[in-house]
Amino acid sequence: MDNFVISAKTKKKLEERIIQFLNIAEKYNLYFKQSKYNLDTKEIPILEVVVGQGEVQMENNKVKAVTEWKESFLGFANFY
Repeated sequence: MDNFVISAKTKKKLEERIIQFLNIAEKYNLYFKQSKYNLDTKEIPILEVVVGQGEVQMENNKVKAVTEWKESFLGFANFY
């Protein structure tokens, strides 16, 4: 199992949700490597976008790839 996202508006609520999640996981004998934890993260990449702080944005490398396309391709794409 991987890629669980637990979010909350306050640090206290986040701690409560994490404890609840880990209690449920323990009930079903599911365990996680502590080295894989990523706590207190403000943004996370999911499905080619970055989610965080109330926003969903394209990943920077995707935006850069589009802005660096040659003009001839952009002209062709604008035609359609």
